[in-house]
Amino acid sequence: MSNRRDFLRNAAVFGAASLLGTGIPLVSAAEIKPADPRKKRALRFAHITDCHVIDKPVCVSSMKTVFDQINGLKDKPSFIINSGDTVMDSNNQKKEDLESRWNVWRQAVQHNKLPLHSCLGNHDVWYGPKELDEEYKKDRRYGKTWAIEELKMPARYYSFEQNNWKFIALDSMGLHYGLDEEQFTWLENELSNSNGKHVCVYSHVPIMSFGALMYYVDEKKDLGEVAFPKGDMHSDIKKLKNLFYKHKNVKLCLSGHVHYIDATDYLGVKYLCNGAVSSNWWDGVLAEFPNVYAVIDLYTDGTSDCQLVYYNQA
Repeated sequence: MSNRRDFLRNAAVFGAASLLGTGIPLVSAAEIKPADPRKKRALRFAHITDCHVIDKPVCVSSMKTVFDQINGLKDKPSFIINSGDTVMDSNNQKKEDLESRWNVWRQAVQHNKLPLHSCLGNHDVWYGPKELDEEYKKDRRYGKTWAIEELKMPARYYSFEQNNWKFIALDSMGLHYGLDEEQFTWLENELSNSNGKHVCVYSHVPIMSFGALMYYVDEKKDLGEVAFPKGDMHSDIKKLKNLFYKHKNVKLCLSGHVHYIDATDYLGVKYLCNGAVSSNWWDGVLAEFPNVYAVIDLYTDGTSDCQLVYYNQA
């Protein structure tokens, strides 16, 4: 397959054991390693992001592959986290076109038997073309509601707990990709009431990511134009960093959005931007980054291990 050849042609960039120096193994499903025997594992889960589901054969077949692989793992994950941009694009779309994309998603998740916890991506927010948008605003699904219902989310942001870990799903789709005041106040309360549990936060847009900066740099021909990567990273990064520093049980933050992969450790928090299931929006490898999902082990001491799983697109 062309995508496989593209990946192999770029393999020297990744190195044999890890991706771009992150220390995160890049493996096939058959090569996924067991949890670290020196630690007590709390749970294992899978992380998918940026599926950008669309009615194309490569997408339909590949989404089946991803769910079949995750569900078929011998050391099966407890659940899957999906960090947004589930469908190719809900922005500026006719209702019937978006319905066809969600229909592909419904077919894909029939291959998944694990609990699925999602958050919203920018491509999951529905509005119509200019000539239809006023009429579409009368539809109860307008905006974020359609995706929330399709993804069976309890709300646009929420939390759940499992095995002494607390998981917090954020809605990054505020002004300039940041949290609105209502959500930030809720997040403060969630962290204050976490009762000593370790915390994993997941959002679509990276809270902190070197990959987001490099994506921005790659888009600029003149590096003199480079500033804060607005639109590629949370604009309230300082506010969130200060909150996490106050609550030192925040251990892990997961994201996608830029389809680049990086791992950043900062003030006791591990920030993982874990690429994209669709890679280059179902059109081969994006820059040096292949199509991946992640398998993550969480331990009772608050540490974690992540393995990035490369799979063959159809």
